[in-house]
Amino acid sequence: MKDKTQTEGFVLKHYSIISDIVYFIKYFRKYEPFVLLLCSLEIILSAVVPLAGIYLPKIAVDLVVNDASIQKAAFVLIPFTLLIMAVYTLRTAAASGKYNYYNSQRDQFIALLFLKSLKVPYKYTESGEIKKVYWKAYDSLCSGDWSALSRIVTGTTSIAVNILCFVLYSTVIGTLDIWLLIVLDILAFANYALNLCQIHYEETFRDAMADSNKKYYCVLNSMGHTKGAKDIRIFGMNNWLVQLRDKAIEMQRQINQKIFHRKSLFEKAGFVLSTARDTGAYAFLLYQALNGVIDIGEFVLYFGAITGFSGFITSIMNSLAELRAAANSTDYLRAYMELPEEDTSSGNRHISELKFPVKIDFKNVSFAYQDASEATEENTNETNNTEKPAGKKQVFRHLDLSINAGEKIALVGVNGAGKTTLVKLLCGMYNPDEGEILVNGIDRNEFPKKELYMLFSAVFQEQLILPFTLGENIAMDKPDNIDNQKAWDAISKAGLKEFFEEKDINLKKYMTKNIMEDGIELSGGQQQRLLLARALYKDAPVLVLDEPTAALDPVAESEIYNNYNKYSEGKTALFISHRLASTRFSDRIIMLEDGRVVEEGSHSELMALNGKYAEMFHIQSNYYEKGEIA
Repeated sequence: MKDKTQTEGFVLKHYSIISDIVYFIKYFRKYEPFVLLLCSLEIILSAVVPLAGIYLPKIAVDLVVNDASIQKAAFVLIPFTLLIMAVYTLRTAAASGKYNYYNSQRDQFIALLFLKSLKVPYKYTESGEIKKVYWKAYDSLCSGDWSALSRIVTGTTSIAVNILCFVLYSTVIGTLDIWLLIVLDILAFANYALNLCQIHYEETFRDAMADSNKKYYCVLNSMGHTKGAKDIRIFGMNNWLVQLRDKAIEMQRQINQKIFHRKSLFEKAGFVLSTARDTGAYAFLLYQALNGVIDIGEFVLYFGAITGFSGFITSIMNSLAELRAAANSTDYLRAYMELPEEDTSSGNRHISELKFPVKIDFKNVSFAYQDASEATEENTNETNNTEKPAGKKQVFRHLDLSINAGEKIALVGVNGAGKTTLVKLLCGMYNPDEGEILVNGIDRNEFPKKELYMLFSAVFQEQLILPFTLGENIAMDKPDNIDNQKAWDAISKAGLKEFFEEKDINLKKYMTKNIMEDGIELSGGQQQRLLLARALYKDAPVLVLDEPTAALDPVAESEIYNNYNKYSEGKTALFISHRLASTRFSDRIIMLEDGRVVEEGSHSELMALNGKYAEMFHIQSNYYEKGEIA
């Protein structure tokens, strides 16, 4: 069955500014409606304050010109001033409250982004293109006041305020002369065009800046990473890393210098336009006053309106520029959040119907990675086939394979043979492009994915040790649900109990030092034992071990092999290893090459066959016989 959510052909969609604004309005309406209320209040009050501000001087001048008494002036001006102060205070409170509320939502959105990453099909987690989108989406939320969410909120609020003020001030200026209003608009839009050209110019350096930032932080992380400290000292990498850092900084400096020079030119041109606009407007206003068209109070009013009008037009353009810049980051955020989610609930069969241990059949299975970056572990020779779409990586073609109920299978082969991909297909991480995978004769797609995952206990090559407690890392569940006795039994079977008791480590002790300074740091071999304990704790019907002894010493490895039958008793088991000594403990050995089963049988049968398996076995055994390191 072909998976309908392939990553092939993924195209980043660009959304309009209006679409982004609507998107975040819907978000806040769902998660924090108070932000919308505070924004609305701020917009209205922010428009009232400057409007009242230009009328206050006019009222004061009119009172003076009309020889109003002090009592009358006080009676008019004091309440009006107090009203402006009250409105301004309330506006400031609304803006401050809005800032606090929408800032708190950044963490909420990051959490939603993380949860989304757990819900998308597994193929997306391995796609280089989708991973890039995820990290750009994450970065768009982690830039403080420059994050996409913050800039959309502030930019939208600002543009709404300035548009409202523009309408109010236009009404005032329009009462003086409509042509003056038109000229002011034209010059203001010319200023916006300059700002837009500057933004376009900066965008041409976006990829180059992203590349230099990536290199800079890569070097910076390498210089400060605990795992690299020994290599840096032993191989004398200090000067080399410093040179790489300086090179990345120089690249950033050159880009910033080009942007700064061009920005300086645009700013000077904008200054000339603004000066010409304001000078012409003030000259016209003065001409009208000297010719008696307007009185002194009106002159003060229009003078304030023209001054404010110019500022509002500029602010509208700046807000649009800010929203446009935010939209670039929002594209990645929305693209990832709108990815299809994995359907884990659909299915008309249930694993409770199955008889354990289970039999698994691969029937005519073909599979290719749609994005070659997903196939980091499977470097097949098929990638040179020019007939396939670019980036596509064929792994299996019409594979037939049966794993009998309760059988212990050893899967062997050189790197790139397809072993890890077979495990991903087996566990339901991927669906085959052709053919089907059966569990006890039933198409595994008839089972809900969440139930299918329950069939497998697995130790993968990637070592996932979370900065949580030991018990949580074993059970992969919250503390209240941990069976302590079962956890210690799993730890004991994995060979870690003696070490933990010696170090006085209990199930509530935190792993790693990422959160707790006294957290447990395990060696590579101990980490693999911990992952084995996790798989044994789950105690699922199918046990999958993908290179579980790669970081173990020969004695510890032998111990794992000797206990293998105990671990897999009553289960169907699949064991992947490059060390062929482990295969003797399996019922059947399957050797893969270029995604095909080239040999299968017991250890003795394959040795008697004297084929590829026997050749690999002899090569490895010769190293040990000569006392060399395998």
